[in-house]
Amino acid sequence: MNLFMWGILVFCNFIMALTLSLAAKPHNHVIIENTLPVDKLDDPQVVTLAKQYRKRQFQIAFFLSVIEAILLLPMKDYLFMLLFFLLLMLSIGCGYYLQIRYIRKMRRIIEENHWQLAIASVQINTKLVREKNEKMVSVTWFVLAGGLSLLLFYFAYATMGNLLLIATVLLIEFSLIGGWYLVSRLPVRALTNDQEINRQYNNLTKYYWSFLMVGMGIFFPPLIYFPLLSLSSWQNQFILLTAIEFAMLVFLVIFTVAWLLTLRRKQDALLDQSSDFRYQGDDYYWRYGVYYNPEDSRFMVPDRIGLNLSVNLAKTGAKIMMALGGIVLLIALFISVVPLYVLDNHPDPFTYTVNDKNVTLEGPFVSKRAIPLTKIQQVDLVEELPKRGLRTNGFATDHYAMGSFKLDGKAANLFIDHHSHPILLIQTAAKNYYYTNKSPAKTRKAYQEIKQELK
Repeated sequence: MNLFMWGILVFCNFIMALTLSLAAKPHNHVIIENTLPVDKLDDPQVVTLAKQYRKRQFQIAFFLSVIEAILLLPMKDYLFMLLFFLLLMLSIGCGYYLQIRYIRKMRRIIEENHWQLAIASVQINTKLVREKNEKMVSVTWFVLAGGLSLLLFYFAYATMGNLLLIATVLLIEFSLIGGWYLVSRLPVRALTNDQEINRQYNNLTKYYWSFLMVGMGIFFPPLIYFPLLSLSSWQNQFILLTAIEFAMLVFLVIFTVAWLLTLRRKQDALLDQSSDFRYQGDDYYWRYGVYYNPEDSRFMVPDRIGLNLSVNLAKTGAKIMMALGGIVLLIALFISVVPLYVLDNHPDPFTYTVNDKNVTLEGPFVSKRAIPLTKIQQVDLVEELPKRGLRTNGFATDHYAMGSFKLDGKAANLFIDHHSHPILLIQTAAKNYYYTNKSPAKTRKAYQEIKQELK
């Protein structure tokens, strides 16, 4: 687990370095958030600074990856998760700081050489405005996505009785429909005096981004449902389905990046056909690597790298989104660290009681489970959990597993300390229960008490 989580951080470091370093390559005559005259894009000062910026991004990614190797050391789970979140925030902060620093360095070169561009007046082509969405992929394609989501609902509820999964899918679908709507609201841009180039540029943006929203809407339901198939109706195909799931994830990432890089390349090719470029004064509003323009009515704008849609942080809704993002991160930190802190430091986190009616299992931050003696079919001591499992409502680490799971196709409740053996297994017709105390002797005692009450 430690190696896997460290690998996630390393992956994030280099993906962030790769993405941020794209800002050093000209797009719409912009390099590192600064617009330059066409004849200055290949100036030695500009090229040298751009190369240095890319090099620094990857140097930081490598340096942070070495620091993050501390996660490979043995430590308590709560400390591990706390360090994971802190190192993740450090990685984001370092990349952002470096970006701002080089934005200012590029601005200094422009000012010292007097390369500032004159701001062109706003140009509006009413025909282009009326037809701005003619190349968008139709929103009706989301009907297919909705049908797949309903099938997912049927199978998820029938096989697991789990409504959380379908709620997640619906949230993703509504988010993507919202993204499609925001793409449709993007105003046209007149980046040249050639109206045909402007029209083609606008159509490319609308088509590529709307296709991406619709495509993801169709792709996500089966992507999310495949883990369920591996534990329910096609259990004998577990390895095959796991491989398909991984391949689908890799395909989604590669396709998305390749698709948007193609859009970026086509946009630049269009602008290269025009001898003039209409600078609209955007540099001032991107000077901190994010867009902040109180005078702009747009909520979302294309970023300057050409691989994302960014929000206008001058808008109240965008500020709320940013605040919610911070709150979600803090909640995730709290949910991940606090229960593990209790589990790591409590002398007896998993407890049991046995009486003449029920066996009750309890653990921190999870509802206690009362098991009627009359429903218990069998009770055993086992040495390990089933190999195939899916967490449905709870959490699992190398040390603990707690909450609702599905093991070998059957619903299960776990109260497990992986360092304690044997494991108490209580079987009923509806589900199985797995329990360990930190003290193996207490686990054996629980087994004997239950057996005694069942006689």
